[in-house]
Amino acid sequence: MSKIFKATDASTYVNEGVYTMYRLAGKDVGAKNFTTVMYDYAPNWSTKRRHTHDARESIYIILEGLAKVHLNGEDHELGPGMVVYLSPGDMHGVIGSGPEGLKMIEVWAPQDPDVTYYEDGKVVE
Repeated sequence: MSKIFKATDASTYVNEGVYTMYRLAGKDVGAKNFTTVMYDYAPNWSTKRRHTHDARESIYIILEGLAKVHLNGEDHELGPGMVVYLSPGDMHGVIGSGPEGLKMIEVWAPQDPDVTYYEDGKVVE
């Protein structure tokens, strides 16, 4: 089920005021072993929420704008061309975007959800 398409023509999920997510590859388009999405974050967005995964590995690739990323107790500001590799068990998350917003790609495997969210050090749903 190979295909060629424009990223912005992929199916989308809109989290109003936060981001639009473009589903580039995953179970819904025939990928069996990984998921790839592109996020387009609103300008000056922020959150206190972080999360962990038991088994999932991920990579963030910053395309445009400024990403504010939390990784294992430290916050980082990353620009275009920067990459974040995430191991299972890492406390992490995109916690903000810059004044121009943020466009990034995330790839993860395995596909199955295994996420625990935290806010202010406490587990949240």
